[in-house]
Amino acid sequence: MSWIQNLYKTYDACCDVVGIGSDEQNKLLIPIGHVLKKTNVAIHLHGSGAFIRAEKSDAEIFTPCTDESESRTSGAVNLPYPLFDQIKHLTGKLYFENLLKWQKYLEGMSEYSVAYEMVSAVLKYIESGTLKSDLASYHIKNDDKLFIRFCVSIDGQLEDRLWMIPGIWRAWYSYYKSEDVEKRLKKGLCYISGETGIAYTEKHPKSINRASGNAKLITGNDSSNFTYRGRFKESSQAVTVSYENSQKAHQALRWLIVKQGYRCDTQAIVAWAIDKLPELINYYDDSYGILAQTDSEKLIEAESVIYTDYADRLKKTLSGYGDPDRLKKHVRRVAVLATDNATTGRMSVTYYRELAEDEYLERIVGWHNICNWYQPFRKDKDEKYKPGYFIGAPSFDQIIEAVLGKRRNRKDDAYDKLKKAARERLLHCVFDGERIPRDLVNTAVHRASNPLVLEKNDAKSAGGRWSEWEQVLCTACALVKRYYYDYKREEFKVALEDQRKDRDYLYGRLLAVADKIETQARFKQGNAKDNARATNAIRYMTAFSQRPFRTWGMLFTQQLNPYIQQLDGAGWHLNQIEEIMALFNEGEYESDNPLSGKYLLGFFAQRQTLRQKLGKNNNDENGGNDNELDEQN
Repeated sequence: MSWIQNLYKTYDACCDVVGIGSDEQNKLLIPIGHVLKKTNVAIHLHGSGAFIRAEKSDAEIFTPCTDESESRTSGAVNLPYPLFDQIKHLTGKLYFENLLKWQKYLEGMSEYSVAYEMVSAVLKYIESGTLKSDLASYHIKNDDKLFIRFCVSIDGQLEDRLWMIPGIWRAWYSYYKSEDVEKRLKKGLCYISGETGIAYTEKHPKSINRASGNAKLITGNDSSNFTYRGRFKESSQAVTVSYENSQKAHQALRWLIVKQGYRCDTQAIVAWAIDKLPELINYYDDSYGILAQTDSEKLIEAESVIYTDYADRLKKTLSGYGDPDRLKKHVRRVAVLATDNATTGRMSVTYYRELAEDEYLERIVGWHNICNWYQPFRKDKDEKYKPGYFIGAPSFDQIIEAVLGKRRNRKDDAYDKLKKAARERLLHCVFDGERIPRDLVNTAVHRASNPLVLEKNDAKSAGGRWSEWEQVLCTACALVKRYYYDYKREEFKVALEDQRKDRDYLYGRLLAVADKIETQARFKQGNAKDNARATNAIRYMTAFSQRPFRTWGMLFTQQLNPYIQQLDGAGWHLNQIEEIMALFNEGEYESDNPLSGKYLLGFFAQRQTLRQKLGKNNNDENGGNDNELDEQN
């Protein structure tokens, strides 16, 4: 089934929520035959059409429109909207004539009696010709571009805002469909529904994604360039879509993008269930964030446990703990769609997949189950950082920031272009099973190996000073873990693998022990300011990743010696180094070839093990308590 067919089916399934749910109309599912417009002035009228007052206030509303008026340019003067419009259109002859036709159509129709009274009130007011003078009496500048909306007070009617009354929405579409669409538009095949002999339109809705401006997904009005020229004589030979189905599909997509879209500049990615409840879990979030959406009670319960494996909890939660009855309930279809501007005024669908809901969840679980590592907690609702880590997959945004860094300024077109491409590549990894791109992994590893570049010297705490590097490091480890699974079918445990004999992994462990020795010695001295400074292991991390044998020799024999003495020989730590050294295969320790991303896994896993190392031996041998040390580190 095509993306546009699924969108129009979604509109039909969600028709009960059209126009309701929020006072902010840009967040609502818009009725057929309407468009969102920003208005500047509210004109209040009696039911008789008498003027009450004018109110200068901006509000975004959906206004009735024709397919022609919706597509009009700023210079058009002969395509007024049917009810609300700019002053220059309201004072024109054509607007009055169109409104009069609508009023006559509604006359005598009991189901539209309220709409008839309100349209008649606006018609009488426009006929009086006092619009501009009424605005002047309220000191509102007479600007032809001011967009006017109407409120009509009628006895027994609680709502006076015409744009909020469902009866008027239905009255407009009933009139427009019978008096205009069916008579003016050509008849043919609708490529969405497959119906024949129905009125199709060549002018489709715009402003589907507000960040894309007036860009359209379907357009065939460019007869002089290459929209269809060279293949077809007329645009209708390329594709025809009925007016009603085009409206439903485009309005559904606009609503879904606003409601649950994942957006960057002109790109919007949305996943939805083709159902009356289209909401789904956010595929692009990290494991902790997704579990918070699906199982808040278990999330609260788990927060008291150190290093909770949220990827595993997510797997159990989304799979229903193996309950086949729960899996059978996932019969809905799920669509994942990405759009972006192809050119100015043109949108394109850059990605589309349709899945069963259980398959959708299974692929998310698969991604989080393999691409998981220690991840630092994000900010709480009070904008404070929560200490510690959870085990899970990083979010799309965390991956992209680890690869690209942060944007240089608020408007950074080059950064947005790279970010959009990366987000789409990650979509393919999650839903199509494609392997993680090598360049993303290599770049993340390179940035994680340069901690001094990510140091925040103006931070108030040691944790804040290295928080950005920690985020990049954790994300890089998750990507490396995923990379070796995808390309080598080699699996790494999140916990320390103390018997793994991989050279790169072992060198990473050595670096972590060196870091711990210096950190422990500084803590013993009690200089909090000195504790925040980068250790020699961290300072030489870049060189270590390129020439590990040479750098380790210098680091161990020269830089660490004073700290070893401060720890009275650091016997426990030296024993750890000896145990690691004994695991190297013959000749591998002496090799000075650059390290792969595996060394980051060894470094982080060893560091976490050292951080959690508690007990009598640790206190006696090292002269300190790691709980206290972690608070400083």
